Amino acid sequence: MKKAFFLIIGLLMVLVLLDLTQFSTDVQLLSLLVPDFRLPRLLAVLGAGFALSLSGLILQSLTKNPLADGGTLGLTSGASFGAVAFLLILSKLHLTGFWSHAYPLFALLGSLLAFFLIYIFALKRQLSNTRLLLTGIALTALFQALITMGQLSINSFDFQQVATWLSGDVWQSDWAYLGLVYALLLIALAVYPFYLKRLEVLNLGDELALSLGLDLQRTKFQLYLLATAFAMIGVLLVGGLGFVGLIAPHIAGELTGFKLRAKSLMAGLVGMLILVFADLLSQLLIYPSSLPIGFLVAFIGAPYYIYLIQKKLS
Repeated sequence: MKKAFFLIIGLLMVLVLLDLTQFSTDVQLLSLLVPDFRLPRLLAVLGAGFALSLSGLILQSLTKNPLADGGTLGLTSGASFGAVAFLLILSKLHLTGFWSHAYPLFALLGSLLAFFLIYIFALKRQLSNTRLLLTGIALTALFQALITMGQLSINSFDFQQVATWLSGDVWQSDWAYLGLVYALLLIALAVYPFYLKRLEVLNLGDELALSLGLDLQRTKFQLYLLATAFAMIGVLLVGGLGFVGLIAPHIAGELTGFKLRAKSLMAGLVGMLILVFADLLSQLLIYPSSLPIGFLVAFIGAPYYIYLIQKKLS
């Protein structure tokens, strides 16, 4: 297990260095580009990778479904809907000042709306994991339709912002915004260790968890809220990017086994590794232009998603 951690951390450090320099040795040029452009972008990618991976890990543990993550359950789309709705309000009302950094509030409201709908239509009724997943897919389609309707009523500049958001890319990387989102991430990370033991007990099965005195409904409700918070943070940093929360926990499980504390850390590291690698490729493949990170992650994640479906069916 230690070798796996050292390997992933080593690879991550190499990719971080390459992402910052992009194979350039011009010190003067790097001194201009790194502090103001590449470092904030890198921090957004790293934070999103960790947050989305933990969200996926919590959801897969709660639902006992290897295909669950913030995207398949509609949480990511809900947060995207909230943020895009705020973008529309911002452009229509010409709000400035404090309001230009109020995206987290509306993304939180959007993700909470998605969670509330999931809770009403699936969790409260204690539906099967398959029906829970289908409910999440239906909510995702609903939010995507609402976002598309909003796109039709905005100008070309705002349309480009929405398109960037939905494709999954770093769209806001100024230091004030990053500081606000990272504060939310640190709060969520501070809360998460208090639920590790309870999540481990839930992994043993509901009947055993009940026999050990765990309040199932309350604990699951709180953990779903925590997963929603992590998904919302990821969306705030890289928009509607999928697959990271789906595949990172599985890779982490292969490397560390089922110890949840180690698996959580490894999932976060793997998520960061995937996004930094995708970010590096997105900047280099069609240089001097760039691709949205979400396109590269989809190339990695889609085949793995198909593999997981086939594995589940077999």
